[in-house]
Amino acid sequence: MSDLHSEATATPSATDSGGAGKAHGDHFRWLTPAFFLAILAIGLSVGLAWYSHDRLQTLEVQLARRIGEFDNSSQEARAAAREAQQVLNDMRGRVAAMEGRAQETQNQQLALSAMYQELARGQDERLVADIEQTLLLAQQQLQLAGNVRAAILGLEAVVSRLEGLKKPQFDPLREAITRDVERLRLLPGADVASLNARLEALLQNVDKLKLDVTPEHTAQAATGAAGAQAGSRLERFMRQAWDEVRQLVRIRRMDQPEAPLLAPEQSWFLRQNLKLRLLSARLAAFQRDEATFRADIAAARDWLTRYSNPSDTLVKGMLESLQGLMSVPVAQSEADISESLKALRAYRVGEHG
Repeated sequence: MSDLHSEATATPSATDSGGAGKAHGDHFRWLTPAFFLAILAIGLSVGLAWYSHDRLQTLEVQLARRIGEFDNSSQEARAAAREAQQVLNDMRGRVAAMEGRAQETQNQQLALSAMYQELARGQDERLVADIEQTLLLAQQQLQLAGNVRAAILGLEAVVSRLEGLKKPQFDPLREAITRDVERLRLLPGADVASLNARLEALLQNVDKLKLDVTPEHTAQAATGAAGAQAGSRLERFMRQAWDEVRQLVRIRRMDQPEAPLLAPEQSWFLRQNLKLRLLSARLAAFQRDEATFRADIAAARDWLTRYSNPSDTLVKGMLESLQGLMSVPVAQSEADISESLKALRAYRVGEHG
């Protein structure tokens, strides 16, 4: 009985246990993989949402900080921009002032340039006038006096002056004058050595001349004294009275030139004057000054003819030598500076054209 009771007791327990297990199994039946996946998805979603929220907050903080920094930078930039604007305005004012000064300086420079050009033009005109005067004087020396040496010296002075200026506009004129100078130097001239020898021989013979320089009143006095010694007392009285009457009226020929420089009785001075004339003729021959050369030779010949004995052999030889020197050419016959004058006229036409 007791066993039956035990079995009976055990049997309900087993039945209860089986029912309880079945109920428990039914209770956890919803715990499926989908549930776990849903839980996992929810957890991931929550975590992701939390992470996103946290990240968003972090970004908001960083953005707020960045915005604050940007505001500070913006304020600093605005301050810097204001300072830059002030500096720019200041610079604009200075640039405007500098432009005004530059314009004023440019105007002054233009005025100075115009004044300088006017002054340079005036200087060039004065220079051209001086050159023209020098060229005309040189042309006169060549045409009237035949003085080639003086013309060459004048042209060389003009060339040196133009070379010192170093102005290109004067180059054609300078080249033309240089060509004229070279052409004048190459022209054939007189035999100056032969002329010098002949003049030297004349100079040495001047001191050997026999000059006839007895004055008229000396000759008359000598004649009166000789007549006074001859004849009776009455004749001497009559002759002296007649001489006194003759002295009241004197007749002189005015077609004859006066004595050169000094009185004729002073033969030493006459010889020195002759020497000076011959030396002047020698210098004129060296200078190719034909007019002066011929004038000196003619004066020496006239003085020698008037105050020397024409019958003396030495006087005759000197007169013949002087007459031969009168026909000797001294200067070049074809000497001119036409090319220089033509270049000067071309420069004037170019300047005023």
